[in-house]
Amino acid sequence: MNFKLLPVIALILVLGTAMAHADATADTLDQHVTFSGFGTLGVVHSDYSQADFIGNVVQPRGAGDSSWSASLDSDLGIQANFTLTDALSGVVQILSRDDANGQFKPTIEWANLQYEITPDFKVRLGRMVLPTYEHSDTQNVGYTLPWVRIPIEIAYTDAGLYSDGIDVLYRVKTGSVTQNLQAQWGRTSVDLPGVEFTSIPAVVVVLSDTLQYGDTSLRLVYQKYSGSGLPPVQLRVTGAGLTYDPGAWFVMGDSNYSQDKFFGDFFAWYVSGGVRLGRFAPYAIYSTTRAQSVGTSGLKSLGNDHTVAVGVRLDFAKNLDTKLQLQQVTIDSLDDSASFAEIDPTARVGDKANVLSLTMDFVF
Repeated sequence: MNFKLLPVIALILVLGTAMAHADATADTLDQHVTFSGFGTLGVVHSDYSQADFIGNVVQPRGAGDSSWSASLDSDLGIQANFTLTDALSGVVQILSRDDANGQFKPTIEWANLQYEITPDFKVRLGRMVLPTYEHSDTQNVGYTLPWVRIPIEIAYTDAGLYSDGIDVLYRVKTGSVTQNLQAQWGRTSVDLPGVEFTSIPAVVVVLSDTLQYGDTSLRLVYQKYSGSGLPPVQLRVTGAGLTYDPGAWFVMGDSNYSQDKFFGDFFAWYVSGGVRLGRFAPYAIYSTTRAQSVGTSGLKSLGNDHTVAVGVRLDFAKNLDTKLQLQQVTIDSLDDSASFAEIDPTARVGDKANVLSLTMDFVF
């Protein structure tokens, strides 16, 4: 837990508690505090024995050697939303999922206060999730995703998850086009298996714009990290994504180009489409990441791999779904392939892993 967040969290809790004690009735409490939660129960099987398939870039191990793993996608989160005044609100979200230490230690994903200056102009202070790619805000809420998980290649280019700082949101309506502008400044740290990036937090600056026109949305984002850790953090990420979702079907694509002085430059992207047939929603995904240059680390083709996946989602009950996903991942580099950990010396470029994932998502 980041102790710099303690004053914000304490303020939210104190204000929420004070209002709760102001009126002992449950009806009054419900007016000011609402609780919700989400989770995923999942298992993953891989037929590849020379490396572990992982579901998130921070995971130190995963499914490999024809084994099953329940740690890749399983998580549990709880959230409290506070309405303090007509203009002032707050949120705290705690998430437990497999981390860089191979533990399900709870962490604070969101903890901020929001002040609404106008319905279209808002300011947040505290911890916010970074808008690095499509679905960043809800990346751990499996129920909101059309697939089992976000394609890992797009996440590989930037492992930053959230920042502690200030966030400005401004909505502009021009005819039938709506723009959601965002500017964010804060400090962040990244915890990766076997790598210490957490001793000195990096400063991150974010500019993003999401344009909405009918069933079409366009996402643009720019992020810049700078820090004096070991190695020094000098990273820029530029992203663009497009989604068309008229309801009966959807098609979307997202991309990130990252420039890192130490690790080099990367280009990652995915495209996905699916149809909704009653409670069933079959889909397909193609995703890839490619190293564009070599940084001072000297690692070549760092992260390279590509994935072809098909799956189906079944919404079998209210707030419950189950997903079955089959994917084939091709290793295009032995230098930390994006989708794998614990790569064995016997692994070879061009090796393929067939991965089966089964999950059940829920919200409450």
